[in-house]
Amino acid sequence: MRQLPIRMVTQSMLAVLIAAVVPIGVVHSADLASPTEVRTSVESLIKQLDAPALVDRTKAERGLLDLGPEGLKYFPAPELTSSASVRESLKRIRVQLERRAARESANASLVRFSGRASVGEVLSEINRQTRNRVELGAAIRLLGDTAVSVEWDNQPFWACLDEICGVLKTRAVFDPQLGVLILRPREATDRQELAVQQAGPYRLAILSAEVRPIVGNGTNQLLRISGKLSLEPRLRPLFLHFAAADLVAMVGDSRLEPWNPAATYELPAGDAGREVPVQFDFLMPIATTPQEVTLRGRISVQLAAATERIVFDQTSQTAGAARRRGGVTVRLREVKFEGPPDGKVQAEIKVNVAYDTGGPAFESHRTWMFHNAVYFENQAGKRFDFTDYDTTLQSNGAVGVDYRWEQLAGPVTQYHFVYEAPTLIVDLPLEIKLDKLPIKFLAAKSSPPGKE
Repeated sequence: MRQLPIRMVTQSMLAVLIAAVVPIGVVHSADLASPTEVRTSVESLIKQLDAPALVDRTKAERGLLDLGPEGLKYFPAPELTSSASVRESLKRIRVQLERRAARESANASLVRFSGRASVGEVLSEINRQTRNRVELGAAIRLLGDTAVSVEWDNQPFWACLDEICGVLKTRAVFDPQLGVLILRPREATDRQELAVQQAGPYRLAILSAEVRPIVGNGTNQLLRISGKLSLEPRLRPLFLHFAAADLVAMVGDSRLEPWNPAATYELPAGDAGREVPVQFDFLMPIATTPQEVTLRGRISVQLAAATERIVFDQTSQTAGAARRRGGVTVRLREVKFEGPPDGKVQAEIKVNVAYDTGGPAFESHRTWMFHNAVYFENQAGKRFDFTDYDTTLQSNGAVGVDYRWEQLAGPVTQYHFVYEAPTLIVDLPLEIKLDKLPIKFLAAKSSPPGKE
């Protein structure tokens, strides 16, 4: 194997310093047990919540909390819990565990790995420890046998990935169909990153800071700072939102005014991937020609921290069929296929999606639930997205949606209906701290932001 040393190391053999590291760098008892063991523990402790003695009920509640958020997926639906006291206890425990999960989601995935190994082995270890899938693209798959040396002691995921990309001269591109970061060769057309900030699960890369004239404005010119915000693949972004007034651009000792100080922005990420374009606009006096700008402020991403694949096979694609994962239930109201058995058919699936708890993320003006991945999947794993949909219900914590497919190849028995439902919606802030961004002055005229 070819060796590309990332840094000098004293160890000549691979040494994995820890068997497993969870994404947030905190090990719960649930992370040390198999899913079957966690489920058995949850079921046993829930029974104990109904014990006659207070000390036993208290011990059961503490045990469920100790299992951590991983146990939430095995909690029964409230309507399936006959005991009112148990139902209230589970509600209280669920709230605490969801808050814990929300806090922990804001932390970076951590990696412990030390020694020399092939690129393929290093990526496999990153995948295992962080649950972020990273693979080599077809053009560089042979680099999987290349030897590298690393020294990572609780190193954040993005720092590890940037280090690997640096030595291999690759870039990471997210594939939304596979849910994987693909490493591909760098190309001459790739835009250079002016600055990178890694914070928690975020990687903010600034690609340009450009000044250009504003048509009809003889006082100010436009400074546009553009880039992309990436999240770890284990997370699914729903919306990027920020207020223009929460961002500050400084040139020297002068603070620049935002293009629209009263503006607030909410940009849907949809199902396009884990990268969200960012753009911040400021007014700069025409007389100034600074070489650098400093950017400070806060933006937030509303994201799904735990997405579950809810699958209905051919035998369960019937009206009334329901599947439950975590605190969400998906129920089929109606299933309809029209067309010849072996020809092109039209399909319609009417579903209701209900969460145990509502809240601000479920307000009627929010549309994140309509960005959930909904598709048919054939036996080969190929995905067929819906053609269009209608909304039939919006309430606190529930929606009803009718999905339709046109020209779906038969036979319909080859398809599974899949609904990917996030079970936890959280807001994760990012404090932006970027210094000395080089400014480029453009001679070409531009229209105001949003008009180009």
